[in-house]
Amino acid sequence: MLVVIAVVLLVFVGICAVSLHYQPENEVEAYKQALLAKGEKLEIAQVAPPTVPPEDNGADTVRAAFALFTAGGSDYTNQPVMMRIVAPGKAIVGWAQPDVHSYYTNTWDNVIVAVEANRPATELLGQVVYFPAIDFQLDYSKGPETPVQHLWPLKSGAQKLSAAAMCDLRAGATASAATNLCTLLALVQETHEERMLLSQLVRMAIASIATSATWEWLQATNATDAELATLQRSWERLEFIEAVENSFLMERAAMESTIQKMRASNQNFNRFAGISGSAISSGPGGSADWLDDLRDIWNDTKIAGARFMWRTSWTYSDELQALRGDQIVLESLRTIQTNQFFNPAYTNILNQFEAMGISNNPDEWFLKLDIPDFRRIFSDENGTWSAVVRRTMSVETSRRVVITAIALKRFQQERGNFPEKLSELTPEFLATTPLDPVDGQPLRYRRNADGTFLLYSIGENGKDDGGNPSLGTGVTATTLYWQSPHTLDWVWPQPATPEEIRSFYEHPPK
Repeated sequence: MLVVIAVVLLVFVGICAVSLHYQPENEVEAYKQALLAKGEKLEIAQVAPPTVPPEDNGADTVRAAFALFTAGGSDYTNQPVMMRIVAPGKAIVGWAQPDVHSYYTNTWDNVIVAVEANRPATELLGQVVYFPAIDFQLDYSKGPETPVQHLWPLKSGAQKLSAAAMCDLRAGATASAATNLCTLLALVQETHEERMLLSQLVRMAIASIATSATWEWLQATNATDAELATLQRSWERLEFIEAVENSFLMERAAMESTIQKMRASNQNFNRFAGISGSAISSGPGGSADWLDDLRDIWNDTKIAGARFMWRTSWTYSDELQALRGDQIVLESLRTIQTNQFFNPAYTNILNQFEAMGISNNPDEWFLKLDIPDFRRIFSDENGTWSAVVRRTMSVETSRRVVITAIALKRFQQERGNFPEKLSELTPEFLATTPLDPVDGQPLRYRRNADGTFLLYSIGENGKDDGGNPSLGTGVTATTLYWQSPHTLDWVWPQPATPEEIRSFYEHPPK
């Protein structure tokens, strides 16, 4: 009986596929032609990064350092916690504490032993600053299957560099700490042309490590202006918005290539959709129970029907949805690059995504028969695209705040006090007055009577709350951290007082 139903189902699916095929296909082709007419590029070869000459490529040096890190122990359990927020707008100077208070150990001796074991690797990694780029020569033609095994050791190397910098600061060696931080930042900038969204997210994660490490470094009292200026230039070289745009271009081209492959054969469809072997192809008899064999045939028939629907009909709605979503993000990123701030472009992404529907919804019979839904393979159901843009806004804000904080310290060391206004930093310490990437207005700043300063961005809520680093009304969170989406403003923290530190450890967050 199940076999008869399976045959009927396949016939029904075929009729539906034919009836739903032609209009979506024509819409996709028309939309592609419109994109091409605007100068958009849809092929992987057209959006691949330029080739880096061997003499300019630091990849071999990085790989050699990776090998040394592995030899010295890849499980890094002695990572000091940096810029730990213990109260709104206040952070612990980690390197100045008698204990590490990390998640694994509370002795500096353990950290120092691990750092020394990895010193040959960190010193070798330091040579990357002499190369214009680090090109791991990714094979983008593989689309979503492009190997990116280098990303984890890249981030791990950044963590080890930051740990080495913390030990340097503890020993008063600010020059060595600055060298390690500049190396860390070189890992970020020299992989700028790596055009995978995952690669860009790892770049941002490494930049976050560098943000915390730089905050720790700025709490030292013996850093020279030359060291400060060198670190500031390293931060100023970083770029994220264009790099993310290029990655979205590659994402779109890889999607187009993958869709063509999935349409071409069931084998390709199964591979990219994550479908394992089929009872239909292998035939009955795999189970001792003939009822189990029939159930397998029935389940495989449903998969085959859904796969047929996607390859002949749903594929075009899915492709059109993805192309439109990519274009919304790309145009918004270009607007952000022009205006140098994210609102209202980011809000526009959210609004347009919400307004976008998914066409070719299956007939209710497909739902009742529990046919797998392959319609959304390439659509942004989980909000990944907008989340990448939001993360880009966050890391660009960090970059500008860090640069401003370094310039403020340079001003204070030369003049004896912090400036009354940020405009006083130009042109000696900054080329222009720094702007908040959220709204394009100058970063908010004021000099405090106690010799400190308040520096902040208005943060994710897009509203100036007067430099309030507290959680929003009705929001609860177990921990506070720099750029938390739950805080009112993104306030660059000041060092916590001994009383605030003691209170934090006596009443740790749950």
